[in-house]
Amino acid sequence: MPVRRTAAIAICKATYKVMRAMGRTARAMPGKLAFAIDRHIIRELSEGHKTIVITGTNGKTTTTHMIQQAIIDTYGSAAYDPSSTNLEQGIATTLCLDSTIDGKRKSDWAVIESDEGATKIILPATLPQVLVVTNLYRDQVDRYPTWTTARDYIIEAIKSSPDTVLVLDADCQVTASIADAVPNKVIWFGMECDPYDEGVADFDDVVGCIKCGEPLEFQHRTFAHLGDFACPKCGYEHHTLDIAVTGVKDKQEKSCTLTMRVHGDEIEVPVNVRAGYDIYNAAAAFAGLVTLGVPEERVVEALGHFTHAAHRFEIFDVNGTETRLLLMKNTAGCNQLINMLVSEENPPQNLVCMLGKEVMDGLSTDWIIGVQWEKLVTPETKVIVGGPCYDDMAARLLIAGVDEQNMRVQTNYAALVNEIAEMDEPVTVIANCSTIEALRLELVKNYKPIDYWAD
Repeated sequence: MPVRRTAAIAICKATYKVMRAMGRTARAMPGKLAFAIDRHIIRELSEGHKTIVITGTNGKTTTTHMIQQAIIDTYGSAAYDPSSTNLEQGIATTLCLDSTIDGKRKSDWAVIESDEGATKIILPATLPQVLVVTNLYRDQVDRYPTWTTARDYIIEAIKSSPDTVLVLDADCQVTASIADAVPNKVIWFGMECDPYDEGVADFDDVVGCIKCGEPLEFQHRTFAHLGDFACPKCGYEHHTLDIAVTGVKDKQEKSCTLTMRVHGDEIEVPVNVRAGYDIYNAAAAFAGLVTLGVPEERVVEALGHFTHAAHRFEIFDVNGTETRLLLMKNTAGCNQLINMLVSEENPPQNLVCMLGKEVMDGLSTDWIIGVQWEKLVTPETKVIVGGPCYDDMAARLLIAGVDEQNMRVQTNYAALVNEIAEMDEPVTVIANCSTIEALRLELVKNYKPIDYWAD
């Protein structure tokens, strides 16, 4: 038995146990220590196992959780990270926890969410059977300054894994262009219908062709830069879909039914999500799972009882106050969050909006300027702003139309929970990664989510 591997697993498990006892998430540090001992730990624990990797700008966490639920339901177990740590340290932790001290994996499957930049480490180490790529958008401009930065990382990673089948969002011209640079087999998914009611969706004003820069023409658009595109100058165009969402019906507060065309056959798929971007996630998960060989009927069943990951659509009962946590990460994703909220029968009137700029968030907050807060707020909307960058958040919401008399600041997370507990109306929290995680740590000290997420 390799001594380094055994020591790495042992240290990882021990560190995880201690940190969990301290109430910490314990995903990055245990894996970081394992790497310090054995830098090949991911490759060694992936050999001989079935792996699917999910990456992209928006939707990778939700897509990953849909896939892992279906695989666990079908096959009994899978190595995965319920806290959605998507850098190599967290992935090392996940695989070590799924292994015995001598390096024998407990599960045949691994479902791995990977940051776009981390794919250059994860793909060569895991050689996955399937790679799912959602959309690619400008996100965390300090790390991915152009649309193509993240794409180019992914392309280089795929070149190390030529047998991996790619499941790509055909509606995203940036994601779709990956196929032009690698020889891998591709399965295309996308949407041929409107995800929201008429007049709600937002579009990027002009989308330049990624090949030549000419403005694209669209036969059909969903939101942001996504849709059935074609370039009138160079001929770059949308691929024919293998798996397509062709209709959305039976819209409820947290669910809907999708009509899907799957390799030519039409089926009805009840899904436990409703937001437009989550419909894309469901299509991505469906495509990834059937490409892996999971029986179609098991995929349909799993999507029907899917529950969101932590921080995403969790609802807490805070001393009688229904409190919904919604994660915002970038302009496109936040706009779709707002689209969902304003399409509800009773759009939220009490908001908590929190903003930080830790490494996990991206170091710039400028992206909130392009978010269409004007759709969501009115002078009567009651808002609490918080987080280290509360002043940026407050300034943007005042421009959007919130009356200053209806806005207050609360940067202490424990005090914020107490304030929420004293409210008598539902509260919607919209926050980025670091701030929503900090708030949730305070919430779970005394309250549990109504749809309980277990780690």
